[in-house]
Amino acid sequence: MDPVRRPGPLQLAGREAPALYALGLLFTVVGVSALVVGFASVGVGLALLGLTGVGVGGICLSGASALQRRIDTSDEGWRGPGPLAIFWTTIPWALLAQLLIAGLLTAAGAASVLSSPLGTLLLASASNLASVGIIALVVVGSGAVRWRDLVLATPASSPPTLPSPDRRGGLAGDLLWGAALALPILSAAGLFATLVMEGTGVRAPAVLPPTLNAAGIALNALTAGVIAPIGEELLYRGVITQAWGRQSSARRAILFSAVVFAFAHTLTVSGSSVADAATSAAVAFLVRLPLGLALGWLYIRRRSLVATVALHAIYNLAIVAIS
Repeated sequence: MDPVRRPGPLQLAGREAPALYALGLLFTVVGVSALVVGFASVGVGLALLGLTGVGVGGICLSGASALQRRIDTSDEGWRGPGPLAIFWTTIPWALLAQLLIAGLLTAAGAASVLSSPLGTLLLASASNLASVGIIALVVVGSGAVRWRDLVLATPASSPPTLPSPDRRGGLAGDLLWGAALALPILSAAGLFATLVMEGTGVRAPAVLPPTLNAAGIALNALTAGVIAPIGEELLYRGVITQAWGRQSSARRAILFSAVVFAFAHTLTVSGSSVADAATSAAVAFLVRLPLGLALGWLYIRRRSLVATVALHAIYNLAIVAIS
């Protein structure tokens, strides 16, 4: 049987949904152009329109990708949008959700809340809800998987390209795995982060606002221990790691998803200059890479978001406690 030849990035012939793909390219190109012009001329409205255009283009391209894969991919493979297409579709909508919250708070005269633990919680919640919405639309909505396939090992999420999941102990075993790995991963990642920051002379940017009062600490703990782990694990392990695993191999799934996970944490890093921002982004990327690799490995082994959410939550809560 001859291997399936997928159309090139700019090729419409041979595509299952050429019009949808062309529409996605058009929205993306126009959106990116509007973003660049908007930022260059300090045109906030144009930048917002550009970001929306990129988001709409991402949905169209993801839909076209899913329709194409349903034709040229086996039932055991990944028949949804490509993992990078999913990632780049969620980013603009997550940013727009955060901008919506920021706009509402500013309009209400409560802009100062944005730099507080409550503001961070609201922004993280909005971002994760937007990501869940995109997953519902372009992944579950395309028929690639069911919600259960994203959360827990099922026959549909256990293809020949991945090892059989270790489901000993069930959900209790997932929690124990997450708890047992938290301390060694935290120690190893902490040592690596220290070496990186000492070597570069740059500290990793703080994600949560500093606070000393009980309410602020509780809100930071809620953000770090519940909101962030659930939203991020659903996207980076349930969708992206699984997608790469089903279309490639376990090793590539662990590595590539860790790189995307770490890269995502650099997108909001800023600095006093381009060089300063680039250095801070590089440090932010490197210090999160070990956690991403550990979470990817645990997901492949247990094939359960319960295990990775437990590890991610305990890791984050430990960071909050140390801070």
